[in-house]
Amino acid sequence: MPRAGDVCTGTVLAVRARGGIWDRLTVTFALSFCLLVAGLSVGIVLGELRDQLGISGIVAAAHGSAFGVGMLVLGAFGSGFVGRLGRPRAFWGACATITAGLMLLCAGQVWPVTLLGSSLAGVACSMLVLLMPGIIADHHGERRGAAFAAVNGVPGLAGITFSLVVGAVIAAGGSWRWPYALITLAFAAGVLVAGRGQSIPVSVSEPVDVLPLFRRADVRVPWLHIVHAVLVEFPVGIWSVAYLKEVGGASSGAAAALGSIWGLFMFLGRMQLPRLVRRFGEHTRSLSFALCAAGTLLMWSGPGLWARVAGLTVVALGAGPLYPLAVERLYERGGADTVSLGFVTALASGAAVTVGPLMLGVLADAVGLRHALLFVPVLAALGMYTARRDMASPQPTADALASV
Repeated sequence: MPRAGDVCTGTVLAVRARGGIWDRLTVTFALSFCLLVAGLSVGIVLGELRDQLGISGIVAAAHGSAFGVGMLVLGAFGSGFVGRLGRPRAFWGACATITAGLMLLCAGQVWPVTLLGSSLAGVACSMLVLLMPGIIADHHGERRGAAFAAVNGVPGLAGITFSLVVGAVIAAGGSWRWPYALITLAFAAGVLVAGRGQSIPVSVSEPVDVLPLFRRADVRVPWLHIVHAVLVEFPVGIWSVAYLKEVGGASSGAAAALGSIWGLFMFLGRMQLPRLVRRFGEHTRSLSFALCAAGTLLMWSGPGLWARVAGLTVVALGAGPLYPLAVERLYERGGADTVSLGFVTALASGAAVTVGPLMLGVLADAVGLRHALLFVPVLAALGMYTARRDMASPQPTADALASV
């Protein structure tokens, strides 16, 4: 999933007696991102929605694009809103709205209702993604890379469970609606219990006007890298279940269950990120883009379901490091306060999340879902080129990503 600075490393998952990452507030943040997983998991049921409601690829893609639209709007204009409301109220309001929107999605029997529900959840998810980098950076200071890892590790596993449970119910002939609703409510309850009585850190500095920051190359270039990373990653994640069903020939239940591969191998790729940086150094981004290109070509060419599952696995492994490396670079180079950089990150993710799935949906209506996927390896090849050109710049180190 998107995702605020999600860098994962095995070392940060252990709790230390002193100075550990996993204090109760960090547990609350991790559980809130589990709720965000539910908000962004509409891709698991896109195939079901297409069958049940008879919607086009564009309308289906719109169910997952509200997240991006929300990040664009909030990233550009939400600074004053968050400043007036305050981080704590914005955080808890986002969690409540995600829950309410998903209840509407699960109850809706016509596409305007399901679209409204997914849109409310998507915009609220964007608020969480916008808030979390600055909150975690202010709460953990120089350990922000390790804390981002901790907060984003648990949601990856939650997403796998989500896919397997919903997929199993569909395979058994049941409706996806009730497990989706129950798991969402369980995540929401977890956030409420863990966060009760905890103090969300307020901003340690006043945010500046975000849009003028883009005049600076040290903000603009890392921002473009984040956009590029999400454009390669997010459309595949959103459409993977529908792709395995419509192109791979999997049943609805099997496709939803196999879709858990995306979250599992994204998680594993991020767990190994510090080792990858130590092993491949400045070539890590190029290698990741190369894996994304190879995996999507395998998904496209097949033959058969299992070759496409293998391709999805390769894409997930390759995509895992891309976003964390791009976000860490922004925080290293951006030269602005953590709140403002959180809004810059939201704008980057929002632009890509809005355009990427819709682009795939439009192409799916025009040339079919199988061939629509081919824009991903083209972008990945471009990423390999830009990564090589960028090698002369300072790279995030393994210690920056994994220090506890």
